[in-house]
Amino acid sequence: MIGRLYAIIFILLIAFSLWYQKKYLEVSSNELNSQLDFEDSILPTSIAKNFSTKFYDNGKLKYTFSGDKIIYYTDNHFEAEGNLIYESYNEKQKNNIVIKTQKAFGIMESDSNQSFQQSMALGANSRIKNATLPNDVLIDFDGNKGKANYVFIDMEKETIQSPNYFISNGTQGNIKGNGFKYSIKNEEFKIFSKVDGDINLNKIPETKKDSKVLK
Repeated sequence: MIGRLYAIIFILLIAFSLWYQKKYLEVSSNELNSQLDFEDSILPTSIAKNFSTKFYDNGKLKYTFSGDKIIYYTDNHFEAEGNLIYESYNEKQKNNIVIKTQKAFGIMESDSNQSFQQSMALGANSRIKNATLPNDVLIDFDGNKGKANYVFIDMEKETIQSPNYFISNGTQGNIKGNGFKYSIKNEEFKIFSKVDGDINLNKIPETKKDSKVLK
């Protein structure tokens, strides 16, 4: 009788041990998965308000970027909003490009070779690789002011472009078109299609008058 009781207790202990082991493994597995999900998730690393940053190339000011708020994330992308102003400078340190909008997002990259780099919480050596401005954008290309929508800035290729309708007024005339591409390095403006408006040919180099490229 006592032997049977011991046998039953022994079986119950084994069953409880197996059940506990199973539960422990399930909990451990869930905790591990949660930790992996957390490590893989994209999280903000820092937030800056009323920010202003400058990027220098070989000691010369290349561009500035400022606004009300910017958020940096663990995958090196950023999101900015509120009175955003992007300004680019040419070789003579002249402010030849001004872009204003209310929202932007893009990718930052490290640039340890630039000792003159001024950045914020992302790191001591970082710069904008590219930026997308998804809303209405006010543009000023060396005195030619206009309005565009959904503008993409590529700092590697040194280009600013948009696939959408835009208007521009200035020394080159009153210009309208669908999509444009501007070369920061060459200070060259190209219209993609449906060019319209009063274009001032006197402000366009002879080699460009018969094309859709304005400089």
